[in-house]
Amino acid sequence: MIIDQNLEHKKEIFGMTFLLAQRWQNLGDQELASIGVTTKQWLLMVTLHMFFKEPPTLNQLTEAMGSSRQNVKQLATNLEKSGYLEIFQDTIDKRILRFRLTKKNAEVWEARAERDEAYIGSLFGDVSHEDLVTTLNTLKKLVSISAKKLGGGS
Repeated sequence: MIIDQNLEHKKEIFGMTFLLAQRWQNLGDQELASIGVTTKQWLLMVTLHMFFKEPPTLNQLTEAMGSSRQNVKQLATNLEKSGYLEIFQDTIDKRILRFRLTKKNAEVWEARAERDEAYIGSLFGDVSHEDLVTTLNTLKKLVSISAKKLGGGS
């Protein structure tokens, strides 16, 4: 039997990751309430902005977010109602839905840029540059490991 000397640390990191995610989601929901967006909706918009040059299909967006089609479609539908994104039919295959951010979306985030930078900074307090780099590198490794376990890329 192989004994993992780091098992207790791994268990603690596993639990603390969920705790931190829940707290950051609650704080994010509070911060974004003024523009009628949740952190999950924010994540969808960030995913669209960062990972797609062309409007993705529902399947592509679902895969990038690591969420269910139903969940992504519901988030997108609510964002469309709020004017943050547009859902439209593919020009070639009308059965395929595509997603793109709107001009309103760009304007809202541009107007909030300074506020959002301060907010993100506040989440990290006085954590040192070195600790941030180490944490980021570790998280990238963990994301890659989990993606492989799910049968996807990084």
